[in-house]
Amino acid sequence: MERPALDRASLQSPYADQLNQGFVRLRFNGLLEKEFRDFYVTQNLPRGRLALLTALGPLCVLALIQFLADEPNHPLTLWRVALVPLIAAALITVYVPAAKRYYMGIAGTTVLLGGGLITYFSHAEALAGGANLLAAQTLVVLFACVFLGLLFDIATAIGAALLVWHFAAGSLLGVGWEDLSYSGAILATAVAAALITTYKLEHVLRTNFLEARLLNSLAERDGLTGLYNRRMFDDYAKRVWRQSRREGQVLAVVMVDIDDFKVYNDLYGHQAGDDTLKKVAETIGRCAKRPFDFTARYGGEEFVLLLYGPPKDYARSLPEQIRRDVMALRIPHEGSRAADVVTVSIGVAVAEPGTSRSLAGTLQVADQALYQAKQEGRNRVVVMTTDDAEVETGNFRVRFRGSA
Repeated sequence: MERPALDRASLQSPYADQLNQGFVRLRFNGLLEKEFRDFYVTQNLPRGRLALLTALGPLCVLALIQFLADEPNHPLTLWRVALVPLIAAALITVYVPAAKRYYMGIAGTTVLLGGGLITYFSHAEALAGGANLLAAQTLVVLFACVFLGLLFDIATAIGAALLVWHFAAGSLLGVGWEDLSYSGAILATAVAAALITTYKLEHVLRTNFLEARLLNSLAERDGLTGLYNRRMFDDYAKRVWRQSRREGQVLAVVMVDIDDFKVYNDLYGHQAGDDTLKKVAETIGRCAKRPFDFTARYGGEEFVLLLYGPPKDYARSLPEQIRRDVMALRIPHEGSRAADVVTVSIGVAVAEPGTSRSLAGTLQVADQALYQAKQEGRNRVVVMTTDDAEVETGNFRVRFRGSA
């Protein structure tokens, strides 16, 4: 059944965009691909370790049995003995934390070298009159695709390389073309089946990855405006506050409130109010462009921005730009006491590195600055430095709520 397209306009999410665009080639756009591969390695690393450990045990036992049977030079003994240190080295490496990000390369190299050894000794065993070890070659392909969890592009490259080596090694050793073609056809069928399975599995995993990330993103967002919600702001603010104190960085809190919004709703209706909230939110979101700028809907018609380490005057110029851009929307508001269009009042609290205030105190200063902007006539920006502000804790928000 075809997956319904998601409403990208409302979600504003790279995960939704990627789901809508699709990924037939199993490749995401931009940084999403790296994010997925990091996630994929994290998910598959425990299974890969278990698979290598499971393969190492039987190989050691079989090699020992063959060796004790006084057949140290038998092809079966040789390739088993050769694989033991190869798999052991890979197993040790993937337990090193720093090597985690190289898991795909380590696993792929192990499979390629191991498969090459098995292919070579398989031909040698067949020429010596023994059984062709085609089953072992097929098992290598399945082991790589299913148990080690190699990505489709890596598995495809390894499968193609093993097929080429199958014919090259057989020709070098003098294997008859008829036998080589027959075994090659079987191996190619196994590779194709494994790759089809790998493709489908990875496609499902990529889809699940995007949907899970999208759901998480939606849980962090305000359903109407698409900005982060109050819970996310509270969590982020605590983390960034601690970081700004450790690193001696300025932190600015910007409170934005739509002027006379209750009157606007009464005049134009709640649907028009919702549309206005969306437009104002989009304007604020466009203005907050720096990587650490964080924007959220604080509640009702109020928004909040966190500016980490803002350059000189940025904590004043950015709010002023927001104020002008909201006016430039030219949304009619006949009931406004500030203008004939929708406007915003903005309060800013600037917390210097050595401030004596807490995060809660800084938020109160921003709220006090917002209250002052309302008292001075609305449609303006008021900036306060935390240690210079006189805050009457808990009272200012009550005072202006009724007449915002």
